[in-house]
Amino acid sequence: MRMLGTQQDIGVFSGIVGLILAVLLFVHLPSRPQAWLYSLARQAAQIKIEYETRYMEKWETEHFVIKYTPEDEAVLPLVAEAAEQAYRPVTTLMGHTPPAKTLVVIYPDKAKLRQVFGWSQDQSAMGVYWGGVIQVLSPQVWLQDDKDQLAQFIRTGPMVHEYTHLVFDHMTHGNYTRWFTEGLAQYVEYKVNGYEWITPYNNLNYQLYTMAELDNSFDDLGNQSLAYRESLAAIRYIAEVHGEDKLQAVIAGLQDGKTTEQAITQALGMSYEQFAEAWPAWMKQNMKYDAESAS
Repeated sequence: MRMLGTQQDIGVFSGIVGLILAVLLFVHLPSRPQAWLYSLARQAAQIKIEYETRYMEKWETEHFVIKYTPEDEAVLPLVAEAAEQAYRPVTTLMGHTPPAKTLVVIYPDKAKLRQVFGWSQDQSAMGVYWGGVIQVLSPQVWLQDDKDQLAQFIRTGPMVHEYTHLVFDHMTHGNYTRWFTEGLAQYVEYKVNGYEWITPYNNLNYQLYTMAELDNSFDDLGNQSLAYRESLAAIRYIAEVHGEDKLQAVIAGLQDGKTTEQAITQALGMSYEQFAEAWPAWMKQNMKYDAESAS
């Protein structure tokens, strides 16, 4: 029988929460924190998630530790296989291997996932990377029964995308803008699975967000699917016009502590204003405009 937390457990957990809050205070100072400080914050967040999911079952693969509830035991092999199939392509493309096994938590329904992140009823996701942990919605919620579920989950599921976020986060110690990490994660998905997230709402004929909007308020933009599509376009522009080596040079700049703007301008040899004009023009010439043209 699993007992409820003892007073000692609660004391330890309170200490962890205090550590997290203290570290995050430093992380959000205007100047970039030292890499070790960000890593400490990530480790503290992971400990918090480990504690909060202590009631879950656990299954380990070569590179992942997967936590799940009994109702998701049937899809556990599916998630495990997709995770392992994501491992080598992502680490190869990114040129980096995380130092330890990655924790993946499967939540059985949207309500539980919303509860974990404090989301409203209209917010949802297939997967989320935060604090060194990948948290996913059970495939049972959204997979279609009439298709090859493994192939479907590998191609359109969250594992490649979220694992890219994790690897990139380890490489740069959190030194990146939101649009860059989302664009990069989609780009790796595109390279590995040939998948692009195209919806009726991210038609390229719509009024596009500016570079300043993507830089400063990515998560607050009303049309998130369009913001994501634009972020993919910017990364594809770097890789396909200037070369994969230049994309790696941008990432190396972020690893060295440069801002996204500094890393891009140094690697591409152009001003940020020129970059902000170049990638939308390239996008309109080289990317599918809408869901109909993608089918």
